[in-house]
Amino acid sequence: MNPFKYGQVVQDKDFCQRPDLIKRLSEVITKGQNVYVQGERRIGKTSLICECVRQLKKHRLIYIDLLEVKETDDFIKRIISAIVSMEQKGGMVERILKKLAHIRPTISFDPLTGMPTIGFDETIAFSQDSIHGVLDLIYSYHTKQRSIVVVFDEFQDILNLKDAKEILAVLRSKVQFHSDVSYIFSGSVRNKMVEIFTYPDSPFYKSATSLDVGPLDQDNFRAFLKKKFNKGKREIAPEVWEKIFEISAHVPGDIQQFCDALWDITSEKEHITLEHLPKALESIFAHEFKGYETTLKIISGQQLKVLTGLARMGGKAPTSAKFAKGLGGIATSSIQKAIERLMDLKIVFYFEDEYRFTNPFFRAWLLYKNL
Repeated sequence: MNPFKYGQVVQDKDFCQRPDLIKRLSEVITKGQNVYVQGERRIGKTSLICECVRQLKKHRLIYIDLLEVKETDDFIKRIISAIVSMEQKGGMVERILKKLAHIRPTISFDPLTGMPTIGFDETIAFSQDSIHGVLDLIYSYHTKQRSIVVVFDEFQDILNLKDAKEILAVLRSKVQFHSDVSYIFSGSVRNKMVEIFTYPDSPFYKSATSLDVGPLDQDNFRAFLKKKFNKGKREIAPEVWEKIFEISAHVPGDIQQFCDALWDITSEKEHITLEHLPKALESIFAHEFKGYETTLKIISGQQLKVLTGLARMGGKAPTSAKFAKGLGGIATSSIQKAIERLMDLKIVFYFEDEYRFTNPFFRAWLLYKNL
């Protein structure tokens, strides 16, 4: 069985331990403090948080995913759904139904997965005022014997809401009185998280301590991955590891995906060399091609030129004369507009003075296709 997991939360033996971060986050949680956790996509933030709470044992997790949230009504429904999910795991669905009787929720279960799906009476509209009620509901679960940890994942997307500043103000007004509950605000878009937590005019200014999640220590992560390959009696040549990390842009989730592909194209007792990498990449390309195709359809020809330029020449100086010349002399102003569009579409992002691909395998595919 393939031992590699990616694109999902991993815990326990599937989690590559980060002792320093686990210790710091545990201290924050046990003190009932609030923290904002930032790090790039697929770096392992959510798994870190969930594993930390799992190790604490006497804490319960309410996990709220705000990815691409657009409306206040949806924001509140996601909080309620997270509470229902927590109760379902504890076998207490009837209790939450009684507590939410005033909004007449309905709960159904997927016949295959058994996962709960909550429905709401369409005549009931949630607004800013509803936030007070749902946060009070969350706090009602907190006890001295079993503390609550509330996680807002992809918290920066709250800025998508039309009344974002007002919503943040309401949230802050409630959260600050839940002094013994730890709220964790996790985000992958660094500049937006900075805007929320460090700008003086933000309601959340200086409201939480910060925790930065970077790449895993390469030696420790390699040893962790090597053990997984050894389960299938597969060995990897030393020079292969460097290429795996390089192509995957040192992102843990993408590295695991690459290892997953290498496992699938090899057999027990096989020695994995550099010659296996192209076939593993072709396997990834085959699985992700539809997504690549969709991306190409929504960008212009000039934006594609800039994108392939970033793939070939890197993203440290895309408005330089050298970069523009490499694209056939496109004006630097046009290059900048194209990059802004690519960032809006979340195809690339800016980090450490460089424009990077959100999906490093898409970059590899562009080079492979020589577009």
